Amino acid sequence: MGTFVRIVQGVWEKTPTGEWRFDENPALEGETVLIKPEDSYEGLVEMIRIRLNLGVLTPVALTYQLPDWMLLPEGPRTPPITLSADKDVETMLSVREYMTEPVMYVTSEPELVVKYQFLCRTPFKIGENSFLGEGITKEQHHHAIKGIYFCSSKRYSFTMLDMLFNEHQLLIVYRVSLEIEMVYAPSNEEREEFFRLTVDDMISIVEGEPLSTEEERNNVPNEEVIVKIMILTRILCNS
Repeated sequence: MGTFVRIVQGVWEKTPTGEWRFDENPALEGETVLIKPEDSYEGLVEMIRIRLNLGVLTPVALTYQLPDWMLLPEGPRTPPITLSADKDVETMLSVREYMTEPVMYVTSEPELVVKYQFLCRTPFKIGENSFLGEGITKEQHHHAIKGIYFCSSKRYSFTMLDMLFNEHQLLIVYRVSLEIEMVYAPSNEEREEFFRLTVDDMISIVEGEPLSTEEERNNVPNEEVIVKIMILTRILCNS
């Protein structure tokens, strides 16, 4: 026997006070899917891709949140739960009886998935190098990011015109850009306002064209930072 679960598309946000809230995309229609306890995680992802018409390489994050009374003592500061394995599907369905309406949150596209992973401080890898692993302090992580940043800017140069990223590669592009921005942000206030960098913005800057006039598209770092980010991503995608 399965459970009908409502699908909501958007991205998780974390307020300055540490509270999590899901920012639903009002332009996208809601969907309902039938999920069974024996469904595999990969099978669930494939079903979501088909239902939402997502590409095979489009990154997807599937999450859910427990009922309010189960979030004590942290309340809304409790991070959402991310599905990543078969057992997570069964666990999500096991708490359905405590929910008025079972909901699964879907985040797709590279920059949005990375934003969520960044806020969760999810470990990630660049080639054989791991970041934010168990036992790594904040200072050690910042030192590692700075080391990559300076090393790449000294050893490599290229132009945007010969770059071609697929959506999977963009996960690393966006993630590293956020990590660099966090490390080099001059103040705590600026660290709260992480940019959302798009490929179109990077191309415009390299080619000397103005950025989009839309306010949300102009929240990007200066040209020097962007160029060095692209130097780094060229290394990552060729590694």
